[in-house]
Amino acid sequence: MRWSDIPRDPPRRLLRQFGGLWLVFFLGLAAWQSLAHGLSTTGVLAAAVALLGAVGLARPRVVRPVFVGWMMLAFPLSWLVSHVALAIVFYGFFTPLALVFRLSGRDPLALKRRNTESYWQARPQATDVRRYFRQF
Repeated sequence: MRWSDIPRDPPRRLLRQFGGLWLVFFLGLAAWQSLAHGLSTTGVLAAAVALLGAVGLARPRVVRPVFVGWMMLAFPLSWLVSHVALAIVFYGFFTPLALVFRLSGRDPLALKRRNTESYWQARPQATDVRRYFRQF
């Protein structure tokens, strides 16, 4: 995703979905906060979220600035998280696996064959014609 992919003029349906999800998620968060820590600031949070969510469901264009701001905030975070996750998978899984393969002498692609003109591997021909109709 690029900065230009962030919808700066989102359709009403997307804004209505945003308002509804905002309402459900943050009211759930407010309920959890009230159960865990008491009712100190939860009432203000719940009222603000309920107001914004209800307005988002009734008049979606009003929550457009909140939506665009939220997307502008979420974009760099999503970029960072995805790149960190890919780096963890690559350097935490594939690199050690490749090192183990290399140290154990495993050659899954059979590229270390010496004295060959090509890497072509001869395969036996299929004798049953029906096999072509069941390729996988």
